[in-house]
Amino acid sequence: MANEIVLYDLPSRPPSHAWSLNPWKARLALNYKGLPYRTEWVEYPDLKPKFTSLGIPPNDKTINPQATFSSPAVKLPDDTYVMDSHKIAQALEELQPEPSLHFENGYTDRVQSTVLEINKALAPIALPRIPENLLNEPSAAYFRETRAKRFGMTLEELAKSDKAGETAWKNAAPGIEQLRAILRENPDGPYVMGKIVSFADFIIAGFFRFGEILDRDGDIFGRSMKIDENFGKHYEACKKWLERDY
Repeated sequence: MANEIVLYDLPSRPPSHAWSLNPWKARLALNYKGLPYRTEWVEYPDLKPKFTSLGIPPNDKTINPQATFSSPAVKLPDDTYVMDSHKIAQALEELQPEPSLHFENGYTDRVQSTVLEINKALAPIALPRIPENLLNEPSAAYFRETRAKRFGMTLEELAKSDKAGETAWKNAAPGIEQLRAILRENPDGPYVMGKIVSFADFIIAGFFRFGEILDRDGDIFGRSMKIDENFGKHYEACKKWLERDY
């Protein structure tokens, strides 16, 4: 259909559902605003040829130095394309200002840097599970190859390295404390602004959902939820916008 929103997301094994952290941010914004859209699933190695064919310019290296082209991207109703979850959310805000994502609140950058810090620290635990548990073979092979180059070892080696296990949680602790502090700033909760939802909440909710998908016997998501009761309250409050994952 013409004039529809198309969200380009990374598929899981059939039946495909949303799993990846960054696409979740854009999907949450779409679900929150109630905008109609359809998902087009694009495997990792197909992102560059697909997005190049659509005329999408590559990522700014200062924003995403790891990938020239990345998911998510969207096609907007005016047939323009936007890549990068933050830029997508801003475009959706312009398209439909209400309900607002409240970018003016100052939390977006703070939450983004905090979540990235935690995610980076927990990567030795989480990342090896992605090709093993979630990805179709083309994406799994791509993921293993690119992450091996990034870490200087295979994902199997990373999972067994001294960077994993309790070391990963120790490295994540400063970021986790920052996130706890952010969620305590407005004690009326459950959102970072108290009773008001903002895009910053969807960065957190997408991260928690990512951890839930990769969890094994409570070792990521379950452990996170036990750290602070506000984490669970926040996740429960955002669940209604996590329901549509396809």
